Order: sequence, then C-alpha cells, then structure tokens
Amino acid sequence: VKKHPGIYHDIIQQGHTVGNHTHNHLNGWFSTKSRYIQDIQQAEQYIDSRLFRPPYGRIRRGQINALINRENPYKIFMWDVLSGDFDTGISPEQCLANVQNHIDSGSIVVFHDSQKAWDRMSYALPKLLEHCTNNNWKLEALPQE
Repeated sequence: VKKHPGIYHDIIQQGHTVGNHTHNHLNGWFSTKSRYIQDIQQAEQYIDSRLFRPPYGRIRRGQINALINRENPYKIFMWDVLSGDFDTGISPEQCLANVQNHIDSGSIVVFHDSQKAWDRMSYALPKLLEHCTNNNWKLEALPQE
C-alpha cells in the first residue's frame, strides 16, 4: 500500500474488501503484544480498515484482546483454506488441488498477490472461480465492518 498507493486506490474503487495485515508481516506467536500492536498501528497510517487478518494465521490471546477491546475495535478474520501459492516447491496444479480438496461453504481462502506466488495463483484462482461457479456457490467479499 505504501509503495503502490495507486493500486490500493484501484482495489478500493473496484469494491474489494481490504484489511490490516501488520506493517512488517509479523508472526504473532513470536512477537510481544506491544510490538505486534505497534506494527498494526504503523499499517493503520496507510490502510483505512477495521478488519484484521493475522499473518501466518498466528495470533495470541493478549494480542486479540488488545485489538478487540479498544475504542475503535478490529474485527479479526481467520482463514480455513491455505492455497500454498507462496510455496515454490509445489506446482500450479497442486495449488489448485490444495484449495479444491478443502474448500467448503463459508470458507475463507488465502491466495497471495505477489511475484513469488504469481505462477501458482494466476493458474489456480481462475480455475477455482470456475469450479465455484459450476457448483452454484455464491462468492462474497468479507464485510467492510
């Protein structure tokens, strides 16, 4: 967001949901509560959202309490299906299978829009969307608040 504010603006304009994910992609299990919260506050300078997804899906109870018991609380979202698109050791086909074999109604799936994940994500995501459409599944963005 900091490096490419135009892309962030376009994402918002296209109706996508955005959330805070920390500034430095901290693992909550290995960060103190104060350091973790400071990193989230640093990201708040660039991201206007009260939604939060912990990097690596890892967050401790004290960090959760600090985020939800504040004047302007966060809503924390976790994922239940990890595509593995960031793993350069798997094929694009395996990335797709990782999702198709575990997705269910109400699933939150993690894909990464990064150069490292691009080959696997750009292969798997369109095929996954087609799979969902063919099964008459309704796809929804997370609520903004």
